[in-house]
Amino acid sequence: MKKLVVDLDDVLALHSYLKMLNAFAGTNYKYEDLTDYYVEKMLPLDRRIRYKEYFKNNNVYDYAEVAPDSRKVLKELMSEYDIYVCSSYYSGIDKDITPELLEKKCNYLKQNFEFIPSQNYIFINDKSLIEADVKIDDRIENLKNARTKLLFTTYLNRNDSKPDVIRVDNWKDVEKQLIKKPIYKK
Repeated sequence: MKKLVVDLDDVLALHSYLKMLNAFAGTNYKYEDLTDYYVEKMLPLDRRIRYKEYFKNNNVYDYAEVAPDSRKVLKELMSEYDIYVCSSYYSGIDKDITPELLEKKCNYLKQNFEFIPSQNYIFINDKSLIEADVKIDDRIENLKNARTKLLFTTYLNRNDSKPDVIRVDNWKDVEKQLIKKPIYKK
């Protein structure tokens, strides 16, 4: 079977980091306000220290929304692909909280994507080391070593492009790119 590798944050689990930041800071930041991949950089330095503790003591995935249509599309793709979820194993706010963040990522996947076996979870920082037939990610540099590269549109990659990368805005677009619908003639 072919191998499909999909990112977790901002591809399967949407809005969690920004919603958590807004809950902590009492703000109403929107994606268009962000200037960095790591949302905590919106906070002044003195507040980042308190946010670090808040982040450690709360589950960022409690704020996540399951990407619309992602479950349906991935289930359909399972007939043609072995599905792997590949996620970075640390947050930019604190590289020392790896165990807690890994547990939260795993629990989110088990609760919302229970049909993907846990042995198909990959936690790695340099995703270019993973080879696949298809990769779906929100960071263009993570798409290396894939035959088909789908860049999932997010707040910071709107202007990113490469000739061999296909942009998808949602899981309906993923479905159009990867699931071949038979054409019946009468």
